[in-house]
Amino acid sequence: MENMALWASLLVKGVFVGLCGLFWRIGGQEGYSKAIRRIVIPALLGVFLWGFSAPALGYLSLPLMWVVFSLGYGESSSLTKLLKNKFLVRFVCGLLYALSMIPLLWGNWYLLGYHVLILSTGVMLAGNQKFKNEDIREEFFIGCLIGLCPMIQLPL
Repeated sequence: MENMALWASLLVKGVFVGLCGLFWRIGGQEGYSKAIRRIVIPALLGVFLWGFSAPALGYLSLPLMWVVFSLGYGESSSLTKLLKNKFLVRFVCGLLYALSMIPLLWGNWYLLGYHVLILSTGVMLAGNQKFKNEDIREEFFIGCLIGLCPMIQLPL
């Protein structure tokens, strides 16, 4: 029975990571609101925090994510105009995404280090591949990376 609970927990967490990728992708498509990306993913994470009985400190990540997910990394964003380097812009965005989750990953410093490394380099590399215009694989990948480490950290 214990084995069944483990598999159910892993399945639920996997679905969450996939939903993060899906909502990040939808929020990045033309014709859809960016609010999907900025509000839905932190709200989903809040539901999962509650469902997995995570420490209350993790809820502090939600408003931080709402703010940080509002940063744009496209060609017309103010961050791109300020830094003038696509690699640097993507790296900074990935770094800020990861740092917004410090309260959630509090105490799991090894996991925070991996999260910062994976998310900052993953966002940088995903945005600098030779994807075609309007390619949604990049956005899905970034969303999955955002959801990955929080789900690993939550208890089974």
